[in-house]
Amino acid sequence: MKQQKRFNKKIQVAGPMKLPVLLNEKAISQFKLYIFRLPDGDYYVVEKGNVKGNDPVLVRVHSACNIAHIFHSERCDCEAQLELAMQLIDQAKRGLLIYIVNHEGRGVGPFNHIRVYQEQDKGFDTVDSYLNLHLPVDKRNYGGVKPILKWFNVKRVNLLTNNPKKIESLKKLGFEVKRKSLIPKLTRFNQSQIKAKIEKLGHFIPYPKQ
Repeated sequence: MKQQKRFNKKIQVAGPMKLPVLLNEKAISQFKLYIFRLPDGDYYVVEKGNVKGNDPVLVRVHSACNIAHIFHSERCDCEAQLELAMQLIDQAKRGLLIYIVNHEGRGVGPFNHIRVYQEQDKGFDTVDSYLNLHLPVDKRNYGGVKPILKWFNVKRVNLLTNNPKKIESLKKLGFEVKRKSLIPKLTRFNQSQIKAKIEKLGHFIPYPKQ
């Protein structure tokens, strides 16, 4: 098993470690977990199988959302999408999940993320809440994904996403990208957010039935 090593002077990698994961409350599946330390922060990377080779790799690039992932909030679909992505990668028996730690609140951080939700409590949607606070609606940068995919020798990606910004970002980084849909879990708590993603952020989501 590889131990911590340097990828270059600015990037460090620790892993893999064995990661048994309970999926869908049924069975435990085995993954490998790495952490990449890049100049812009830390990235967790979960690998299923061996992704090296010329075939396209199923990839999920996922942003941190402590409110969902730690406190299981139903006000967004972040936790449901993370779980679904892990299940799909497990079913494919080959894939990567790249978890970007500093992407909380679309890049504005935990403190401002709470402030955004306070605006939503007043009745504003997920886009107008950012604008009311003079925050960028989406501050996320996906440049760190490039050295990670290069480390795994991945050039062709089947990207699990509904977000056109992620697709264009990876294409600009030089990867061949095909999109795979993630159908959101719609609840009465996240309906407004998903609606705004479709209508204001251009997400490729057929409006799901509750």
